[in-house]
Amino acid sequence: MLKRFAQVICETTHDIIDHHVLITDEGAVIIGSSDPLRLFTVHEPSILVMRHRIETYTDAEEAARLEGVKQGVTLPVCLAGEVVGSIAIAGDHRKVARYGHLVQKQAELFLREQLILESTVARERALRELVGDIAAFAPEQDDLDILATRGRELGYDLETPRVCLILELGSPDSVVLDRLNDPLRQSALRSDVADILRSAFPEPSNFSSELGRNRYAAFPAVEISEGPTWFKPVEERCRKCGSMAAEIGLIFTIGAGTHAKSVEELHYSYCDAWKALSIGLRKNEPGRIHRIGAYLLEDLLTTVNIKKGKRFSQKMLGRLKKLPDRDEMLKTFQAWCESPCSPGSVAETLNIHRNTLHYRLDKIHRATGADPRSFKQAFSLYIALALEMLHE
Repeated sequence: MLKRFAQVICETTHDIIDHHVLITDEGAVIIGSSDPLRLFTVHEPSILVMRHRIETYTDAEEAARLEGVKQGVTLPVCLAGEVVGSIAIAGDHRKVARYGHLVQKQAELFLREQLILESTVARERALRELVGDIAAFAPEQDDLDILATRGRELGYDLETPRVCLILELGSPDSVVLDRLNDPLRQSALRSDVADILRSAFPEPSNFSSELGRNRYAAFPAVEISEGPTWFKPVEERCRKCGSMAAEIGLIFTIGAGTHAKSVEELHYSYCDAWKALSIGLRKNEPGRIHRIGAYLLEDLLTTVNIKKGKRFSQKMLGRLKKLPDRDEMLKTFQAWCESPCSPGSVAETLNIHRNTLHYRLDKIHRATGADPRSFKQAFSLYIALALEMLHE
């Protein structure tokens, strides 16, 4: 790492203090210098400095006795407790000594920051690769142990029961939306989102990763229980994500997969989370949590031949869609599907009189040929609406 940044450190420091600066590697060979003629030569004072981890001064008389050495001050450069090189500042040591420790500490701080940055970037890359491996996993062909080992190398037990969440960022604010879509301004926003995900799904039991195009994947650990309550803690974390995102003008639309109790099932949970998000977005319901369990019928309908599905939808809905009050009719039908045996409840939900409800149901019957009061015919109409939504 010191070799990669030595020249940058030397040139930047020289511009500030107006004294020549050089950096050596652990063998005392000059690997960076504001005086290019000194590169790749041996700097003898650095040998003693690095061996004993001390600061030394070279006066004009001593410098004259040493080949290729100028008077000045030399100090060791340490990283993670190890001496990795040295740094020297040329000039009258009585004048440049005051710069010594400052330049040394600045160089060490710069290297530590670069080390942390590169470690963070490397870990994020490894996480993206792990998520990619989960996504591409072929249960009947790939080795489960290899995928589990990759997870353990990053500190995650993939055998722990989990659920996959796919989160898509959006915003009702056009200014924030521009930031989301501007590659030059995305860096700070990605950092904010990463902090939100780490807060809502803290490691090491959970992990998350950026997928690109304002989408993220999270794999929170869940209870082993198969009862209906297993998702509630995850739902609370998702709402925490949403609240924190709202503070910076963002919204999360979330697709939640199935309960995964093994590495193999984690792959299916990932696929199901994508399906749930896709269906939720097609329903034009941003900012919500869309569970695949609520879309089992829609998921099944995605396997229907597209041409046949479109023909069926057109046959059932063609005349209804031409009505000037089609949106009102569709809203009425959807409310009816929620409580088909309770017209009073439906009328109350829609804030209309029961007679108005029956008038609308009759109108839907005339337009589609399907009577909403008949379960079989209402179901056919519901299927037609679902297919149209999926194929839009």
